[in-house]
Amino acid sequence: MRKTIFYITLGLSIFIYGCQKQLHDEHNKHGSHPEGEANMKALSISAEPTNWKVISSQTIVKPIKQLQSSPINAYGFISLDERRSNQVAARVSGRIEKLYVKYENQFVHKGDKILELYSPDLNTNQEELLYAHKVDPDGEITKHAAHKLKLLGITDAQIKQIIESGKTLFTLSIYSAYDGYIFYNPSSQVSSSKPVMTSASGSSKMGGGMGSGSQEKSASSSMSSSSGPIREGTYVSAGQTLFWINDLREVWGILSVDNLHQDEIILNDSVTVVSELIPEKPFSTVIRFIEPQYTSSQKFIQVRVYLPNPSSSLRINSLLEATILSKTKESLTLPASSILYLGGRQAVWKKVSQTEEGAHILEIRFVKLGPVSQGRVVVLGGLQADDEVALDAGYLMDRESLVKPE
Repeated sequence: MRKTIFYITLGLSIFIYGCQKQLHDEHNKHGSHPEGEANMKALSISAEPTNWKVISSQTIVKPIKQLQSSPINAYGFISLDERRSNQVAARVSGRIEKLYVKYENQFVHKGDKILELYSPDLNTNQEELLYAHKVDPDGEITKHAAHKLKLLGITDAQIKQIIESGKTLFTLSIYSAYDGYIFYNPSSQVSSSKPVMTSASGSSKMGGGMGSGSQEKSASSSMSSSSGPIREGTYVSAGQTLFWINDLREVWGILSVDNLHQDEIILNDSVTVVSELIPEKPFSTVIRFIEPQYTSSQKFIQVRVYLPNPSSSLRINSLLEATILSKTKESLTLPASSILYLGGRQAVWKKVSQTEEGAHILEIRFVKLGPVSQGRVVVLGGLQADDEVALDAGYLMDRESLVKPE
C-alpha cells in the first residue's frame, strides 16, 4: 500500500514538471518571434499615458497675426493729488491754547485763523525786540530782532502791534496760507495700500502763518503725516507737522488693471473715466503713471490718471469705472475653443506629426495668454506663427485624463 502511494506521487510530480517545462519553452519560442516582439511593442505603446499624445482627425488651425486695440476695463477710486498738499508745520515749540479747526476735511480760506499757540521761546524773542527797540529804535539790533520773529511766523502787523503796545503777545495767532481742506493724515484717506508716488524734485514755499510747504514726493518716499488729530492743550515741537491743506481742484484716479494686460498698457494711453457720483459726466484723460514694481503673485497692477475737480464733486475714495484704449499692435491669436484651461495654466494640442492614414498626432503644449476679444485669445508665449493646433481642445480630453505637471 505504501509503495503504491509513493509511485503515484512520483508520477504526478514528473507530469507536472513536464507540463511547466513545455509551457516555458513555448513562451521562449514565441518571445523570440518577430510577430511576438511587434505585439509586445504595440502593447508598450498603447500603455503610454493618453494625456501626452493623441491621434485625432479634428480640424487643425494656425495662429493668426492680428492688430489688437481692444478696450481694457479697469476699476478704481479717487485719491488725493499729493502734489497739491501743502504742509502746515510748527516753527516753534509750544502749547495749543485755541484751535479753530474742529474736524478733518473742514474747508478753510486763505487768511482764516487756524489756531493760537503759546510758546515760551516766542515770548523770549518778543522781549528781545522790545528791549532792542527801547535802546535803539532804528538800529540794526532792532531790525535783527524783528527779522528773527518773522522767521518764527510773526507777521509785520503783529510786530508793529508789539512795538506800539510795548507788551508781548501771550499767544501767537496762526493763519492759513492756502484755500483748501484740512487733512491730519493724507495717507489714511485712501482705501487701499499707499499709492506709489511719482518721482519729482522737491520744492518748498514759505508763506504767512506758522509755516507751510508744497512738496512733490518721490517714488521711494511717502507723504509724512502728522502724529494724529491735534487738540487744544496739545504740546507741539518745532518742525512738527500739524496738518495738510489740499484744495482738491485736481485729484488722482487710482485704477487697477488685470495683470494680463501689463504688456499692453503704456504711458499716455487714452482713458475714459466714469465716477459713481456723476455718471452722466465721463472724463477723458490719459495714463500718467504705471506702478513700477510687479510680482507674479499680483493679480492687478495700478495705474494713475489725473482728473480735474474744480467744483469738488469728486470725493476721496469714491469709486470709478474706466476704459483704457491701448495702442494698436500686432499679436498672435487663436480661437478661444483651442485653449484648454487647467486650473492656473492654459494649454493647446499642438500638431507634431501625422499618421499614414492622414490623422493628426497632437501633443500638449502650455501657453501664456493675453486678453480675449471677439472669440479670439492673444497668445503671448508658447507658440510660433507656423505651429498648428487643434480647433476644439476640450474634445480631446477624456474624463479621466490629467495633464502631468511640469
